[in-house]
Parts: sequence; structure tokens; C-alpha cells
Amino acid sequence: MDFVKVGQLIRKTRKERGMTLDDLADDYIPRATLSSIERGLTQNHVKVRYLLRKLDLSLSELSKKDQEEAEERRLDLLILENKLYADPKKTLAELSNLPPSYDGPLLHFLKGRCHFKLKQNNKAVEYFHKALQEIEKTVDYQPHNLKPCILNNLSVIEFKHTKNKEKALRYVEEGIKSFDPGGERKYYYTILLTNKAIYLRALGRAEEALKTLEQITVDSLDINIETAIGIYDLQAKLKMEIKLYDEAAACAQRGLEIARINDNFERQLELYITLADIYRGRRELDRAEKCLKAAIDLKSKISRRHWLLLEAYQKLGIVYFEKKEFQLSHDILQKASKIANRENDMLKYSKTLLYIAKILLAEQKTSDAIKYLLKVYELDTDTSSKLEALFGLAQAYLALNDEPNYAKYSKQYFQLAKG
Repeated sequence: MDFVKVGQLIRKTRKERGMTLDDLADDYIPRATLSSIERGLTQNHVKVRYLLRKLDLSLSELSKKDQEEAEERRLDLLILENKLYADPKKTLAELSNLPPSYDGPLLHFLKGRCHFKLKQNNKAVEYFHKALQEIEKTVDYQPHNLKPCILNNLSVIEFKHTKNKEKALRYVEEGIKSFDPGGERKYYYTILLTNKAIYLRALGRAEEALKTLEQITVDSLDINIETAIGIYDLQAKLKMEIKLYDEAAACAQRGLEIARINDNFERQLELYITLADIYRGRRELDRAEKCLKAAIDLKSKISRRHWLLLEAYQKLGIVYFEKKEFQLSHDILQKASKIANRENDMLKYSKTLLYIAKILLAEQKTSDAIKYLLKVYELDTDTSSKLEALFGLAQAYLALNDEPNYAKYSKQYFQLAKG
């Protein structure tokens, strides 16, 4: 409820009780401050709540009509919140055509969500900040847990699009701190903790990330199946990173079981890849191979996250390379490179070409390897891939006793490495 209406309630009650401004004022809230509060000009949560307690009032004592109108607006916005996931463009148009009485934090939040879904991140951030500003002006928004939701959305934008991991972490930590466990949107607490773990992992703080995930009760009714499976997958990855391979495998297998029971094929594929990574970490390459083949067998069931299939093919090719089964590795990586090129995933495309070059070098097909290394170097991709390509070129020309090209690519390698 806004400060204007609360001020009107305080003034109405004071007059009904025959009290003057001086009667209600005291050392904590002098006459001038009280007058300002009654007019909705002083927007101080602590002082307003102090006056409400002094008059033995609650916000529920606002007029029944106001409550009914507010409930009607809330229902309309709830319906629109559910619609925006299916059609954010249409929902945004409907939100923009609502009358002024709907204006407030929730409306700004929903507009921000629409822009976020439409990949208009600057506009999304603008509306999220408007919503936060409005929340600071209101008395009773904490139980709705809207502020933590907004801060979580801002954290996702910082992490995925602005690539500012530290700022993303700060937003999500503020969201956790402001979360009301007794309020609405209880499921968001799990989302906040999960994202915090993701950001900590990205910052190289795996143990802190694991401790964060331990705060989540995975079998809670406030967590949906998709989230629960995702938590098991993230726990498995984190435990693998700190070399707790047995525990990591147990987490991945538990997540895989839940995904199987619920016919969640995309999560099954993802967890097979995670399990394969765990077995690779333990140098159990045959088991890793089995997991990746099982992942690829799900290809006809995948409708959205096709990049997971590309990852499975690429990692299977790498497993064959590590097993020194070069022909199998070459065939699988060629397939992966075609998928990566088709999907315009230049990072995975370059990494795949580098492994094909490694196979050719291992087979002493140096001239063929050079063609792949040059292709990687010419791609507009990451510095790491370019450095690996330059290093490979230098070594290949050294093997061919080609001193000029060896010197050329060695020099380029060191120049790029220095930045």
C-alpha cells in the first residue's frame, strides 16, 4: 500500500478519535513530521509503522473497497505474469494499456520481465530499477518477495549478458538478504541460492558454492522437478571440480534417476555428459564413453537444447582421442564440427578443429593438421583457441624443418600471449 493512503488512514483515525496533531505528536515524531506523513510526503517506513502501532492500527484497516480493488488489480497482474512466458510481446502491450491505478512495483517488474524475455536487456534493467524505487516508497511489499525477484533478474543480466560475475553475486546476495521466508514466491529462495552457487563456481569458489547448495532442501514442495534435477547436476559438477569424484557421481546418478522417472530427456542428456566428465576425471574412459553414447542416443527426444548434443559428440570424440582410437575420434569430431558450424557455435567449432589437428599430428599427417590449425587461427574466436592454434602451427612447421614458418608463428604466439 502506498504512503498516501496510509497517511490518509492515520489522519482519518486521528480525527475520529478527536485528536489534534499536537495530541498525536511526540518527541520522536514532531508535529511537522506528522503532518507530512498524513499528506504522504514523508516516506519513512519506521516512522509510519511507529504511528500505526501508536494508534493500534494495521494496514488491513484500510477501506474494504480499497482492498477489493487492490485484489482485482493483483489478479489481473497475476494472469498477465503467467501469460508473459508464452507471449511476452503481447503481454507487454497489455501491461502498457492498463489504467494508472495499476501503476506500481509489480507492473514495472512485469514490464521488465517482458523486455528480458524479448532480449531487450537495457529496457529490462530500466524497469527493474523503477520497480525497486517504487518498493522503497511503499510499506507492505516485503511479504510479496518482489524485491528478491527483481534482484535475481538483475543478477542474471549481469552474469549472462554484461559478464560481470562480481556484480551478479552482489545482486543475488542482496536478494537472499531481503527475502521473507514467510512471504509469497517461496520457490524464489531456491532460485536465488542456486544462482549464487553458479556465480561462486564461475568465480572459482567451488567449496563456497557447495555450501550454498547445502542450504536447499531438494525434496521441498516449493521446488519443481526441473529445479531439483538442476541442483543435483550443479552439485555433481562442483564436487567433481574439487575432486570428490565418488560423491559427484552419486549426485549425477540421483539426478539422472529423477530425470528418467519424469521423462525429462534433455536433463538426462545433460547429466550423462556430467557423469562422463566425472569418469574422465577418474580416467575411467570406457565408462565415460558409455555415458556419452547414451546421451547421443537421446537425440531424437531433444527439442530445445540442441547444443547439448553438440557437446556430447565433441566430448565423445575427445574420449576416443584420449583412448588413442584416432579414427573413431576423427569421425565423431568431424560430425561435431559440422553441427557446430551449422549452429554457428564458433567456440565449439574451433575447439573441435583443434582436436582434429591433434589427431592428425599424432598420426604424423602434419600437412593436413596445418590446414585445420590455420582455419582455427583465421576464425574470429577466443584468444585461447588462437594461442593453441599458433602453438600447434609452430610445432608442426618445426616437425617439417620449415624454419621461416616456425619463427613466424612462434613470434605471433608470443606477441599474442603478451597481449
